[in-house]
Amino acid sequence: MKNENSFKINIKQREETFCELLPKAAAVFAAATGFSGMAFSAFGVTEPLFGMIIGIIAAVCLFFLQKKLGKYIPFAIAAVCFLAVLIVPDLRNGMLLLANKVCEFMTSATGEIHLPFETIGESFAAESLFLLVLALSALLSTGLILPMAVAAALGIISGFLSIDAYFAVFATGFIATVLLFFALQSGTKITAKALVSLFATAGICVLVSAVLINFVPADAGTKLKVFAEEKVHSVLFDSKTNAMPEGKLKNLGAFNKNGAQAIEVTMEKQQKLYLKGFVGEVYTGNGWKSLGNDVLSEYAEDFYNLHKDGFYGQSAVASALEATEQQEKSAMSIKNLSACSKITYLPYAVSAAPFDERKIGDKTDCFGEEYEISYISGGLLEWYSAQVKLSEKQGSHSKIDEHLANEYIYREFVKNNYLDVPKEAFEAIEKAFEGEDASTATEIISAVLVYLEKNVTYDEKVVTRNGNEDFAAYFLGKTARGYSVHYATAATLMLRYFGIPARYVEGYFLSAEDAENYENGRAIVLTEENAHAWAEYYLEGVGWIPFETTPGYMDDELEKAAFRTSGESSKRYEQSELPETNVEQDRPKDDITEVKKDNTAIIIAVVSVPVVLLIAAVCYVFVMRKRFKKALSDIDSADNKTAVPLRFGYAQKLIGTLKASETEGYEEAFAINKEALFSKHEISDEQRKVVDDFAKKVLSECKNSWNLWQKIKYKFIKFIY
Repeated sequence: MKNENSFKINIKQREETFCELLPKAAAVFAAATGFSGMAFSAFGVTEPLFGMIIGIIAAVCLFFLQKKLGKYIPFAIAAVCFLAVLIVPDLRNGMLLLANKVCEFMTSATGEIHLPFETIGESFAAESLFLLVLALSALLSTGLILPMAVAAALGIISGFLSIDAYFAVFATGFIATVLLFFALQSGTKITAKALVSLFATAGICVLVSAVLINFVPADAGTKLKVFAEEKVHSVLFDSKTNAMPEGKLKNLGAFNKNGAQAIEVTMEKQQKLYLKGFVGEVYTGNGWKSLGNDVLSEYAEDFYNLHKDGFYGQSAVASALEATEQQEKSAMSIKNLSACSKITYLPYAVSAAPFDERKIGDKTDCFGEEYEISYISGGLLEWYSAQVKLSEKQGSHSKIDEHLANEYIYREFVKNNYLDVPKEAFEAIEKAFEGEDASTATEIISAVLVYLEKNVTYDEKVVTRNGNEDFAAYFLGKTARGYSVHYATAATLMLRYFGIPARYVEGYFLSAEDAENYENGRAIVLTEENAHAWAEYYLEGVGWIPFETTPGYMDDELEKAAFRTSGESSKRYEQSELPETNVEQDRPKDDITEVKKDNTAIIIAVVSVPVVLLIAAVCYVFVMRKRFKKALSDIDSADNKTAVPLRFGYAQKLIGTLKASETEGYEEAFAINKEALFSKHEISDEQRKVVDDFAKKVLSECKNSWNLWQKIKYKFIKFIY
């Protein structure tokens, strides 16, 4: 028997009136327009009409959803936009240009090299961006807020998208869209009063955000981020026994020497050892920190070329020694027992280690709890000797010329970033060296050593309560008492004051005398008693070498090396120990943008087409499942006379999937359904319950009889349960 009623739960929806659609269209328009504006600004596209057009298209899509095939229009627009950008050559080139913008941003945000894609010209970026944003906005009209929300959240959190007027428009529209779609999904009738409340709520949220942004100090977010990073770092990586402050100098306490085992080192040949850990590159007045990623990103191309040639700042000394054939390589095993676990501890003259070629500058990721490296044994005497040999033999040996060519590029990076001294510290050092005419490197080093020896008292118990005053100025001008951290900070800034690139370093120190107590190859445990801070300066042609100024740690190694080997006592210091090596070597220099990626665009297109189709399918399923649940919700909230035919129609649709034409209880449910359709009688709650129970029983029988494929088909394709 054919039933008079029909229940097309996955197709037929109650048509919303124009008045119900208009506020939703306004919210979608605002969200799409605001997001478009943020995206266009981020990519440097100055076409104000683009955002308006996208907003209008997204809003208009809402009205087509009421038509028979209208529900497919937003998905069709999104699919066409995605496929066009992936398949059309010019648009694909534009997409890659956009991707390169993101790579550039990622480089400045992370301090890592992100290779750009190969592109042809600089055209069609705006057109590709228009289509990509349009695709997201079209999906927004169907209630799929998640894709745009994720894109906006990631962009704002990363800093790629700006919080500006466009953001205010987007936020208002986005919040209103969420509230409106939620209200309609819940069956709430949108009255004029409710509509005003919804948009008022969105506006208030944006207004409060704007007030906070304008009245909270501009650096509050940065300070909060730094504070959070320090706390997370302390919890995850530091041990309570760590003696060094990791560059944090404000109100520095006494030296917390203790016997906690920190590092286990095994050397083939025991020798004096500086095990370098934290490196302070930028002096803030209250401490040392690493170079910012925004600064490092300016040197991405240089470090790409250097790392491609196997040259790293961390291993520059070893490169110099190898170029001059001083290659007594040794193996070293390092095990972190309780030292900061985020830091990699390395000796000077590292020859081979698993450095990350993507890193810009001298940042070194942790190699793990235990790792092995190769290094070249020796010290200052060998390093200064290498400098002389490089100067004497350049132009006559290809290996030396290759090293000097790379070192020249790296040296320029060093000069540009390791000479800064803040004003307050500069004035304090200037006062300390008033009348000093040191001009050569030897004279400068000697002057720094003499000043610290005569004017500073070594004291491990001193507490430096400098507050917001510059640490170095407070130390040099008031207390003149301290331990290795104080000496290293002052020495680093003094060298910079005289024009010698220098850095602050913390790590662990093993004296030559102590090293002699161990047999070669025997493990040595360094405790927090060995924790130490020192300065290092850049020896041109060679690399970074330690500069010891702390009493009790000094020996005559520096004097033997620098004052007897360099032979530059009469040469004025002008940031160049080796004038001959200042001439950039003639060698091919690859541009980072010339990286061969001939097949990248094709691969992206081939792989992305099914991905895009899959995303579209998932979005479609999401919308249809949501509509199915809304249809069931409408039945639940309807009166008895309306609900019974709909519920019976749903049961009838389920019965159509079974081999049997009827199921137990069918006749009684059918009679109640007929009464609801054709009589003027009211349907009782008991009658409604009979039909509801019948529908539940049918669904249960269906689930028991369907195989796995049928369950998937009826749930995600036919949308009937």
